[in-house]
Amino acid sequence: MLRVYKFQKGGVKAGSLNDLSSSSICWADCTNPTKKELKYLSEKAKIPLNDLKNVLDENERPKVSDLEKYSLIIVRTPIIEQDEILTTPLSIFISKDKNNIVTITLKKINSVQKIKQLIDSKKIDMHDKGISFFTYRLLDEVLNAYFSILDMLEEKMDSIEDHVIEKPDKISVRNIFSVKKTLIYFHKALAANREVISSIEKEYVSNIDKKNIKRFRTLYNDVTQLIDTEGTYRDILTGILDVYLSSVSNNLNKVMKTLTIGASFILIPTLIASIYGMNFNTASPYNMPELLWNYGYFFALGSMVLSVAITYTFFKRKGWL
Repeated sequence: MLRVYKFQKGGVKAGSLNDLSSSSICWADCTNPTKKELKYLSEKAKIPLNDLKNVLDENERPKVSDLEKYSLIIVRTPIIEQDEILTTPLSIFISKDKNNIVTITLKKINSVQKIKQLIDSKKIDMHDKGISFFTYRLLDEVLNAYFSILDMLEEKMDSIEDHVIEKPDKISVRNIFSVKKTLIYFHKALAANREVISSIEKEYVSNIDKKNIKRFRTLYNDVTQLIDTEGTYRDILTGILDVYLSSVSNNLNKVMKTLTIGASFILIPTLIASIYGMNFNTASPYNMPELLWNYGYFFALGSMVLSVAITYTFFKRKGWL
């Protein structure tokens, strides 16, 4: 899908790719463009077709390239796809000959959609503030998307923590590692994005005018804060995992304690029954004379009951019951 915005004094209107060849200030946004659209865009924006095709790679890494006719800025921005949080590249071509900017993405990105909403509501006017400010606002929305998703992950972490404390199970572990995996992806993307913003701040992109450089320093602080927050969340998840392992260990100890107490109650009665179950010659006065007692059976049962009572009293005083 290809859409062109043409900025004029007093407003913005829908344009065409032909406007990219004029002196008008334009923004062309391409989402998963077709081969035909890429070829047409290459002709009108004067960007080599191979360069346009190269950025259509899902694994494209963030970078800055300051070439002869245009500058290229690539950052990774977060998206939510089928309840899974991913990052995808956003490529920004800034022309040096004309007043136009081209953005290319493989998937629909909320950051770009937010910019479109701001344009439609006339809160961004590239005609007055220029391409440098527009680039800043676009990157700012990318970082805002990271902040929003991190806030969402924080709420999910709170839910996981409550679940681990109340009822630790395998679902909790699966959720912990799912969030941790997302944070690792975020760390890789944010670290690379920080280098891109640092390059812009150091004036490696000639298209960005000096009066807007300070704005990019603000973005650098924001991405640093995002990396610190992401690192803190990973530490919290590690703590939650430790709580889960402790809970599982405590539950196992409770089970073992119950089994041990139960075994202790039947240990002495079993010993008594085993002793009186030995088949020695009862004719000898030394071989269990109590077997010949009139109340020997009740004596054995009483001994068993007494042993259980003594064991129970001992455990109770020790606080084990």
